[in-house]
Parts: sequence; C-alpha cells; structure tokens
Amino acid sequence: MITKMHFVDIINKLKEVNDFVNETNDRARKLSDAVMSDFFNAQSLSISHENIVVELLEDMFNAGDIISWWIYDLEYGTKYKDGCITEEDGTIIDVSTAEKLYDYLKENNK
Repeated sequence: MITKMHFVDIINKLKEVNDFVNETNDRARKLSDAVMSDFFNAQSLSISHENIVVELLEDMFNAGDIISWWIYDLEYGTKYKDGCITEEDGTIIDVSTAEKLYDYLKENNK
C-alpha cells in the first residue's frame, strides 16, 4: 500500500503541473496579439502522464473514479463543500485535502 506521505506528494506534483499548465495558458491568451501561432495549450509543452497516474492510484485503492472526481471536479479539493460526498446514512465525508482523501480511501479499501 502506498503511504499517506507518498500519496500526498504525488497529488501535489500533479497539482503543480496542472497549475503550471493553467497559468501558462492564461498568459498565452493574454499575449494573443503577440503570439504568431495557434498555441493555447501548455499541456503540449510537457510530457504529462496525469491520466495514467490517476488511474493507477484509483486502481491501488479500488476507488472507482473518486480520485479523478476529486482532482478534476473539485479541483484538487479547492471546491470541496461539506456534503458533496456522504456516507449512505448521510454522514458527511470530509475530503477537503489530499490527506483527508487518503484517509477516506484507506479506510474504505479494507
């Protein structure tokens, strides 16, 4: 099993690349008058295996698509709101950070 520290480190590295791509795209759009090409996708600047990493993490935890949901829909937990994920009995599951997501995944992977 992957350790919490390693899991969080991987998530943080994915977010770092994602933030870089978003920032670069934003800057390129602002310079559109000066840019003489159709470049508006910073992802093409880096070789990223994000989808494979996310899929492997989900497989490791037998987690379905919760990690990809947390990364893409909740934007690495930044859009987390209480109640966006609950137990069957209505108990709120706090996945507001990568650490809390890991704890939830580990608890439910028994």
